[in-house]
Amino acid sequence: MLIKKIKGFSLVELLISLIVISCITAAFAPLITKKFSSSVFGGGSVSDITTECSDKFSSDCTLCTSNFCIACTRLSCGADEFKDTKSCSCKKCVDKYGTDCAKCNEKKCLTCPEGEYLDSSDENCKKCSDKFSNCTSCDENKCLSCKNGYILDSLNSNNSCVVFDCNGDDFIQVGSLCITKKNMGDGNKLIIPDGVNVVQVDQSCSPSSSNKCCWQGNTSASSCDNSNGGGYSGCNRTVCDWWAADYICKNFHAGNYTWRLATKSEISGWANNSKDKGTSGLQLCDNYSGYSSAYCDWTSRCPGAGDSYCLPYNVWSGNVTGSSGACNYYLDRGSWNQVNNYRTYAFSVRCVSEMPQSCAQKISEGCLSCDGSSCLSCDSGYILKDGVCKVDCASKFGSSCSECNLSQCTKCADGYHMTSNQSANPACESDFPCSGEDFMQIGNLCITRKNMGDSVNLPIASGVNIKQINQNCSPSSSNKCCWQGNTSGSSCDNENGGGYSGCNRTVCDWWAADYICKNFHAGNYTWRLATTSEMSGWANNSIGIGTNGLQLCDYYSGYSSAYCYNSNRCPGSRSGCYPRYVWSGDEYNSSNAYSYYLNRGSWNQLYDYRTRAFSVRCVTEL
Repeated sequence: MLIKKIKGFSLVELLISLIVISCITAAFAPLITKKFSSSVFGGGSVSDITTECSDKFSSDCTLCTSNFCIACTRLSCGADEFKDTKSCSCKKCVDKYGTDCAKCNEKKCLTCPEGEYLDSSDENCKKCSDKFSNCTSCDENKCLSCKNGYILDSLNSNNSCVVFDCNGDDFIQVGSLCITKKNMGDGNKLIIPDGVNVVQVDQSCSPSSSNKCCWQGNTSASSCDNSNGGGYSGCNRTVCDWWAADYICKNFHAGNYTWRLATKSEISGWANNSKDKGTSGLQLCDNYSGYSSAYCDWTSRCPGAGDSYCLPYNVWSGNVTGSSGACNYYLDRGSWNQVNNYRTYAFSVRCVSEMPQSCAQKISEGCLSCDGSSCLSCDSGYILKDGVCKVDCASKFGSSCSECNLSQCTKCADGYHMTSNQSANPACESDFPCSGEDFMQIGNLCITRKNMGDSVNLPIASGVNIKQINQNCSPSSSNKCCWQGNTSGSSCDNENGGGYSGCNRTVCDWWAADYICKNFHAGNYTWRLATTSEMSGWANNSIGIGTNGLQLCDYYSGYSSAYCYNSNRCPGSRSGCYPRYVWSGDEYNSSNAYSYYLNRGSWNQLYDYRTRAFSVRCVTEL
């Protein structure tokens, strides 16, 4: 029998040989202490082969030399690992190929994280932005998407991110909408994404929700011109079925904005932005020539579409009708008309995105120029901080002002308090003193000596309805009310008030009182309504003290305090104005809260409806 000489082993034959060797090794183990010599491995040199491998390699290694594992039973490793055959163990891709490698095998890195690409020259992951300016995702040859404020100029360009601007050849801004000025597929920046079947005219495509179709070429045949098109011919216009149109716009990411088909109400006025506009208009095309737009008649060069027609003068909207139709508009003799058609028809595709009309609206007040989500330069009076323009409070109102708007300082720096909420030169007074006409210290509490609203230093926070006497306001937790003016009517005086009349005292409902104190920031302290226990001794700091006291007012005259009677001059509150009552921060139930009132020099506690109009005093711990 003739035996053909074998020149090599297959992998299966090698595995069988290894198993045989293992069996022989096991059989002779008692005689040779599980070791034998062989010149099969090591390129002819003598290697020690053994089954005692777990102390050198993993427990999955069943046959090895002192240098590497020969037989490994491990089958798989984790998604971010690779099987190292030499050691019969799983090792991390990041340990071999660097921290950016997400998936690999023993020979090379296979995938990189988002924003990086695999460099074939050294098989390492590298950042897209290092190779392609302003690029957020790419492969080795081209950028695939751009950062905020940029747009791909063309998928064929290898460095294609350019600044996005809603004007020029491809875009126009109408109101708050940015609109593509040409059909999708007809400009370098108006890219049709993967997932759409793009065929040439006269080639067949069968439109459906799963088989999206577009036709490119002369979709108007010979019946077309560019006499009024502003440089965009009525002849060569890409047309698509509705499913393709909807998909194209939803997958268009110019400037990293969200794009879509226009609604029928948005699209209804588009003819006004196309006729007689030339290159500055939307460049729609008309079913007839001579009507101030490019001429584009229908043609039957879109086989598979509805009636096989290409209809470039029709434009899809995003409004669907029933299970098979959608709304669209078409230009006919300069008239812009709405109609419903089957979604299989091949119409023009224009995409829209809501955009602010200026960088100030898009990013922040005072922003002059911007890039995506970041401001690049600011108007005078503003400073650029973390990509946003903020009013330069220090320059406008002094270094003691920490927050402001254009007209006034709204918050003082630590160690300062607001002297006025209307005019701010200066707005903040340094080293807050709990003394003077507006504040008084009792123990560790600083207390306002007048009702909130009765001094420029005791402002009522925005969010409160401030009414003049005899004007109606209906108090509630969401409709906070204060009344200003002579809330005591004719029954009042200033005989013992120390300069603070018992007549003109601002009064508020409880919700307003609580809100006012919590939003008062004198000295950058935290203010609030006082508790009833804190208020219990206030009469001792008012009666007979004049300007040095808390200047409460009394229900009766002649009791060493200003005289302030009740009046009905706070319509909407419960039973009128009560300036001698002072709200506490202690609540009785959902409808009532505690207060104190001065009567013939006696300081008394009670609870009452929160809709009452009482005086408001605020406190803070010093």
